[in-house]
Amino acid sequence: MPRTHTYLFEPGLWSIQGVYYDESERPHAQTGQIVISHGPKLWTMDSQIQISGEDKRDFVSRYEIVPFPPNVSYTEWKSYAGGPEPLFGLFVVVEETLLAPWQSQSGQYWGQEALYSQSPDAYLCRGFTFLKERKTSSWAVRLTRESGATAN
Repeated sequence: MPRTHTYLFEPGLWSIQGVYYDESERPHAQTGQIVISHGPKLWTMDSQIQISGEDKRDFVSRYEIVPFPPNVSYTEWKSYAGGPEPLFGLFVVVEETLLAPWQSQSGQYWGQEALYSQSPDAYLCRGFTFLKERKTSSWAVRLTRESGATAN
């Protein structure tokens, strides 16, 4: 892999700050945190995200990530995001960017995130979600590393 990343590749606590756009393109403040842990056979990413405004929501999710094999720029993950079905996706390293395409088990829900490394402690994240052919949300957030975490 040509670029060294800290997000995902190192255990740690990351804060989330930015904007969430609902299906009507109304902006809402988005805050939260992500904890990344590494075990010998599985990495986990646990997130708690809060969306403000009249349509206030909280999202809690857990990603189970297959560790990247040596000299391979992608890996698989699955998530239990509290929705009607599990999500399956990839993390793909392309230079300074981590791409994360995904879809639900039935294929009805799908989307992608792009995480651009600004520094070892800061990433810009942009993403979207669709239900079939209808966009349901998008977001533009900054991830800031708060601290390292102890590996499992």
